[in-house]
Parts: sequence; structure tokens; C-alpha cells
Amino acid sequence: MSYINLIRRAILMALLVSSYVNTNAAQTGFIGDPELETVEDSFVVEYKTKNELIYHQSNGRVWIVPASSLIDGRGFPRLYTDVYGQALKSEYIKSAIFYDYAVKSKHHPWRAAQEMLYEGMQLESASRADANVVLMLLRATGTRWAHDGPNNCFSRCHGPDARLEWRPVVNDRDVLGLIQWAHDDNLTLEDIEERVKTVILEEGPHSSIGIR
Repeated sequence: MSYINLIRRAILMALLVSSYVNTNAAQTGFIGDPELETVEDSFVVEYKTKNELIYHQSNGRVWIVPASSLIDGRGFPRLYTDVYGQALKSEYIKSAIFYDYAVKSKHHPWRAAQEMLYEGMQLESASRADANVVLMLLRATGTRWAHDGPNNCFSRCHGPDARLEWRPVVNDRDVLGLIQWAHDDNLTLEDIEERVKTVILEEGPHSSIGIR
């Protein structure tokens, strides 16, 4: 292959890569109107999504909340609500809907769901520092669930169809003491992950009933 052909091939590959990156970037974001309808006969405050919602994450993962999905915001742990109030009434309502539905549906791993919320909040104009605090609270006290499939330890104990979930056992004061530290634009996900490990006392009891 001649030198000129090599140059042409390199230019073509660069254009293809650039096109792929730009296409993925264009697809990143939310699709659909996050309009909620109150379920009047619900024992607790519950909402139903009026429209199908789609979120294309920057890593290529696609999240879908079907129309008429039931959500109540209780996928967010108590400590989050104590600090920020009701997530479904926040300025990042889209991200909150996707996360609450993710906790209930368990279609994706719990870490992926938390990181989806982290990215989505920032798309909805939250600062990275605020998103870091929320991620810290969820890593420390948020719902976790077993991955699907026969090879995880929970399915071996409880059967392959078990939909187990749990929340870490922590001292609330220790977690709240990390808020000021976490409110820092320069922290990475790895920084938060490692620091949160120091405040988790136990993995927490597992339940097949939704933890609220």
C-alpha cells in the first residue's frame, strides 16, 4: 500500500470515528415528557407516568420507563429524603423518575442505576458537586439488588428467580458527616466509592419484599 493510500485510509478512519462519537453524543439525553398523574386510590402517594420515557446514557446504555409505570419516589433512601426532600418534586425530575423506576424494575444493576442518576442530574443542570453528594448518599444508603442469573450467591441460596434487595447498615451521623467532603467538583466516582466503604458497617439484611 502506497504512502498516499495510507494517509487516505487514516483520514477515512478518523472521519468514521468522529462521526461515531458525534452520533453517540447526539443520542445522549432524555426523550419524552415526564408528566406524572397522581393515583388517587393509592394507599401511599403514588404517580403514574403519562408517556414513555427514554434516556440514552453516554456509555450507550438505554433506559426506558414505559407509559403508565407506577412510581412513588421511595426508591430513594430515607437519608436522601431528609437532606433533599421528595425526589419527584426536585429540579431533576426526569433523572428521579428513571432512578425510582430502576429500583423497582431491577432491569439494570444497582451501580449502573446510581451512575445513570449521577449523569442525568448533571444533564438537568445540577452541579457536579451536588451530584457527588447525591451519589455518596445513594452509595452509602441506597437500595442494592442481586443481579439476574443462576450464578450469583443469592440465587444459589434463594432460587434463580429471587428478586432480593437490601440497603447497607450505616450510622446516619457518619454519612451526614461526608456531605461537606462530597460537595466537591473535583471528586471522582472512585473517590466516592472508596470513602463510602469506610462508613458502611454491614451489607444489610436481604429481602424479597421492596425496602422502603
